[in-house]
Amino acid sequence: MKTRLITLTVLTTVMVGFPAVDRAASLRAREAGVSAALPVDATADLQTKGRFKKEGDNCVWNAEDSGPNQCAPVTRGRFKKGGDDSCTWVANDNGPDQCTPPAGRWKRGDNRCYWDPKDSGPNQCNPRQARK
Repeated sequence: MKTRLITLTVLTTVMVGFPAVDRAASLRAREAGVSAALPVDATADLQTKGRFKKEGDNCVWNAEDSGPNQCAPVTRGRFKKGGDDSCTWVANDNGPDQCTPPAGRWKRGDNRCYWDPKDSGPNQCNPRQARK
């Protein structure tokens, strides 16, 4: 009983203290048999910080701002550095790039802008451009 109470207290503190907690974390806690004081949908209300802002022709993520998005990028995502010094594109993540891949380029195809890590040459499109 004490272990569940401690886990519940820690989980509730983390969920309330850190707005970036995602629904998956809350669902994993529920599956583990821990009842949190906050319902699963309440975590979405806590995630109000950060939005896409228009900067010139680009649409960039600003984690320190709040309010409605001013734009939507042509391609959502960012390059993230892996533990093995890899640099990969993560399509469902926000924020500035953490690295620059050693090879590859942005290509235009099927009315979209996508990353091709095995191609070379100049970029054919800008994924950060605001969607029209």
